Amino acid sequence: MWSYKVSHFVMRRSFSTSSISKASLDLMTLDEKKSPGRQELCFDILYGIHPISCAIEAKRRSIETVFYRRDLLNHSVRAKEIIERCWTANVKTQVLPQSKINNIAPKGKPNQGLLAKATRLYYVPTPCTHQLIEDSLSDKKSSQSPVWLLLNEIQDPMNFGSILRSAYFMGCDRIFVSSHKSCSLTPVVSKASSGVMELMPVYSVNNPSQFCQILKESKWDVVGTGSHIDELNEKSSVCSPVCSFFRKNPTLIVLGNEGQGLPKELVALCTHQLYIEARPNLNKNIDSMNVSAAAAVILHTILNGSDRS
Repeated sequence: MWSYKVSHFVMRRSFSTSSISKASLDLMTLDEKKSPGRQELCFDILYGIHPISCAIEAKRRSIETVFYRRDLLNHSVRAKEIIERCWTANVKTQVLPQSKINNIAPKGKPNQGLLAKATRLYYVPTPCTHQLIEDSLSDKKSSQSPVWLLLNEIQDPMNFGSILRSAYFMGCDRIFVSSHKSCSLTPVVSKASSGVMELMPVYSVNNPSQFCQILKESKWDVVGTGSHIDELNEKSSVCSPVCSFFRKNPTLIVLGNEGQGLPKELVALCTHQLYIEARPNLNKNIDSMNVSAAAAVILHTILNGSDRS
């Protein structure tokens, strides 16, 4: 996570200050702003055309400064549009050489010569109550048979971003994450989602089991994911191919993390457990799909291929 606090410059994880020039540090350091009784603001550095464009459009962040390579004005129509939108909206812009941009952006990540310093996004904490369900179903903007996605302890930012992009593209109504052991809403996630993270709020629940139980009591289908091996081993009596599921009720799709999958307590709450059919004679070392690829297949099948109600 590349984060900047108002009172001082903070770097986390494997991003060390030694990789940034003094000029870049001076550039990115913020003036101290103290306000009694208020929590100090935190900033992220977004990078790339799509995340920055979506962030400006969605207006869920406060964009302080957009940094760009000068030649983008002549060679990139999309980047020029972003910069001109900043000028129209009185958002500060500043020209930087590519070398400084590369020092500030995550190492090895394509930044397209464009950065933005913006306030951080957070999950929307969501209470596990029946009122939440009633309010969501009565919302005029919501579909009559919504499909929600619950990501339980997804930790890899690239997988997380890819899932967000697929969910948005396929038409998923809401995305929830477990508040414990889930990836934060970082610039890496925003880039991997091609900016979807900027457009679509992500909700968090403290107790995924309680959340699933309440939806189940409200006549939702709670759809978990497993593998064909689970069916063969009779670990689940309802494990069936995803193509056999026909959506007739509001549906919650639950995906487990990259290593462990769904915990037993969540599997027990599922009304259906589905798996993606694989080719015969799989190598024993490859018994499943990457979670982001599996999410895309399951979302497409349930949202666009199996609504025959």
